[in-house]
Amino acid sequence: MDKAESLRQARQKLLDYVRMNSMRNTPERVALLEAIYSTEDSFSAEALSSQMSQKRRMRISRATVYNNLGLFERAGLVRKVFLNNQVLFERTDRGKGVIRLQCGRCGKVTEMNDERVRHLIEEMRTRRFTMSDWTLNVYGLCSVCTTALKRKQNKLKNKTDKNKNENRKD
Repeated sequence: MDKAESLRQARQKLLDYVRMNSMRNTPERVALLEAIYSTEDSFSAEALSSQMSQKRRMRISRATVYNNLGLFERAGLVRKVFLNNQVLFERTDRGKGVIRLQCGRCGKVTEMNDERVRHLIEEMRTRRFTMSDWTLNVYGLCSVCTTALKRKQNKLKNKTDKNKNENRKD
């Protein structure tokens, strides 16, 4: 689905939600939705607020941003994700299920696609629960941090071995 179609569907979903809940569809709300659907990345409420004032030249209070993110979440337009000890949001139209690899040292997050894992999760049977979407976060170390850690450990080991050999000579 292209960006324009995705945004059109999101606008319609928002319009249906606000009508169903007897709310107004404000220009600020629509502008926030457009900003969210202009990016593929996860974002924080602060980053969205900043983007609105800098790039879109709209002054929207943080309270309005937070309130609308909550509304968008209830409407099924965004979902809350927890990455790098932060609360972030992402669009829900990116497809069902996300597999993320997160480095515990540098915080780098990489999304991956493994059809075997996707298939296992989607075929999972749960009692008294209907799955609508899923996210799998895998924590560990990225290759850069693994290499740096190994170098550091080897340096420490060599230093320790050198100190042991010097102590034996004495």
